[in-house]
Amino acid sequence: MKKVIQVIGMIFTIVIVGCAKKTELITPEMSAKVIEKVSAETLPADNDAYLTNNILSSVKDISISKLLDFRTISAAINDEFDKARFHYIIAHEINNRLNDLDEKFNADEKKYRKEIGRYEDELDITPYKYTNDRPRFDYTYQAAKITDETIYNDIHRIQADLARTQFIQVYKYYRKRIDNYKNYITTLKELHTCKTIENKDNKVEFYSNFPEMHQGIKLLHDAKDDAGKMRVHRNVLGKVLYIDWNEEDEVDNSRRRNFEYFNNGTVSKLTDTIEDEVVFETLFGENDMAENFINYIFTEGFIPRDYSYFTEVYYTNGKASAYKFTTMNDHIIGTIYREFDEKDHLIKETWCKGKTSEILREFSSIFDESAGGYKLIERDRNGVIVHQEIILSSND
Repeated sequence: MKKVIQVIGMIFTIVIVGCAKKTELITPEMSAKVIEKVSAETLPADNDAYLTNNILSSVKDISISKLLDFRTISAAINDEFDKARFHYIIAHEINNRLNDLDEKFNADEKKYRKEIGRYEDELDITPYKYTNDRPRFDYTYQAAKITDETIYNDIHRIQADLARTQFIQVYKYYRKRIDNYKNYITTLKELHTCKTIENKDNKVEFYSNFPEMHQGIKLLHDAKDDAGKMRVHRNVLGKVLYIDWNEEDEVDNSRRRNFEYFNNGTVSKLTDTIEDEVVFETLFGENDMAENFINYIFTEGFIPRDYSYFTEVYYTNGKASAYKFTTMNDHIIGTIYREFDEKDHLIKETWCKGKTSEILREFSSIFDESAGGYKLIERDRNGVIVHQEIILSSND
């Protein structure tokens, strides 16, 4: 009896003429029959009598195209046991190649998605939504022991055919998926190039004053109208990313305004810094402080909770010392003032209505040595205490 490894080595290197017989196509009935038979007579993966180290090493050098063309080769094998063992080896190796195919695609997909994500961020476009449509199979390969019964029922040839069919389907899916990634990246690159060329002269712009730079966005709260030359930096879509400038009478203080945007492109936040320290913020739309204030003075639904107002936040020594809430048509809803002690503990918070200094409510925090904690007191607009409690403190 010839050894299978010799058959593989010889037959893959010559042209086979005059095949002994044609292989049959797999029908659903045959596949079901394979699953039923194999499930009862599988071999443990770590004790395979048909796969020697030499065979495993040799078969790994065979190209996938030749492995998938095993039908032509098997037709030249006359011995039934050798043929069964040949199909056994082929099914085993194609299944290994399928697992390798999954690993390689997952690695490539991760690389492509990273590049796509980078372009989507720079172009500020909605991220692509991915779906996993990889072919799924009811049959999972399991090595079946070669017996007279499995040879008679052609089990190993059917396993090889199933492995071949599954590999081809998955390969075609991955090939199409990779092509789609490449095409999408090409499109993103072209769009990025067009946007870059279109806005190349707008990346850094110089203006003499804020109204000229951006109408409708309020000045930095303590900045003069004439702020010297300002450098405006934009992204590839032309959106302002940040502005750098110095006041005319300032040399050392470097000022910057950062712009952030919602997904729909509208401005969500402005942050003003001096020497990298935050001094002022403007929040557009819903935020916790504004929601609490609006809910207190208005009935529910009085002011839409989306983009109908903005909140200005003033900082002192790194702490938010005041919040001013204003509608988009410049109606001041109200203001919250905050005071801190030398340990940066909040000791007083005052809520005022509209443009006036009319107090709506006031909170104070006083350290109570006898209780070992801070006494929190809330007063209404008339100065009457409406709530108080003590919060224990570690005296830090």
